[in-house]
Amino acid sequence: MFRRDDEGFHYFVGRTDDMFVSGGENIYPADVERMLERHPDIAQAAVVPIDDEIKGQKPVAFVVPKAGRSPSEDEIKRFALANAPAYAHPRFVWFVEELPLASTNKVDRGALHRLAEERLAAACLETARPHLPPEADDRSGRRDGC
Repeated sequence: MFRRDDEGFHYFVGRTDDMFVSGGENIYPADVERMLERHPDIAQAAVVPIDDEIKGQKPVAFVVPKAGRSPSEDEIKRFALANAPAYAHPRFVWFVEELPLASTNKVDRGALHRLAEERLAAACLETARPHLPPEADDRSGRRDGC
């Protein structure tokens, strides 16, 4: 999928088959990834959807920090809320040393989706959850898909 700016230039936005819907809003993972990668502590980011009973799907992010940097999940979420629409901010941010690659040498989104499901299940089992910014509340009385 491409977009055209006011001056007639075309920009690659992302693959239409990567797009997912969250609460009626179209989310293109590539857009969210580019925004996250503007953060000074992030080297690379990948965004995948997780299922949600209310919104259909919600974005989560896997982030590779820059060498010697240690951003927090809360810091990344606040950055996302300040630099993109609220519906597109990742509900979870998980830090990894590297993103898994498929045989094509592209990010293996299937592997990330499976890992997200595993981590979400583990997070929902935790009894004490860290405080999230009020903007992250999905207004359903639940937080982040649990």
